[in-house]
Amino acid sequence: MKLFSKQFIISFLVCLLMLYLTELFTIEPHVTSGNGNPGILIIMLAAFSFLFFGRGLWKVLTNMSISKRGLLFMSIGSFCILSMSAFLEITYVLDLIKQLGGPPSNVNSKIYRFSWINQYTNTFYINAYTFLILISSILLIYSIQKMFTKGKKTYSA
Repeated sequence: MKLFSKQFIISFLVCLLMLYLTELFTIEPHVTSGNGNPGILIIMLAAFSFLFFGRGLWKVLTNMSISKRGLLFMSIGSFCILSMSAFLEITYVLDLIKQLGGPPSNVNSKIYRFSWINQYTNTFYINAYTFLILISSILLIYSIQKMFTKGKKTYSA
């Protein structure tokens, strides 16, 4: 039995493509744009591709045989990656808001009167940090769930 299916690998590659396209369709803070948000469709497709990949990752994990010790290492590692990714995501968002001159409510901001989803902020939602947050969250939830499931399944590795 293959560990990674063709469908799982394709969904991973689609997620990488969505990360690239989101970056491509997000306007840099120093550029003025009046063309609306062409990246909104990319954000929606990326969200679906992330969810599809997450479902595939869960299926891969359920087909693996992981020892209790492996689950412990998985939970600790995924928690560390989740914490670091969340910190980096917050730092990234705050820095971009600063570069834009403030939030949409600030009169001096480049995004004044825009919604939080606009051509300058697409990468708030879809970026490498959010992708890592998704992956590490799934790994953490899976490993904790399996560690605390008593007597239903034996693990070997």
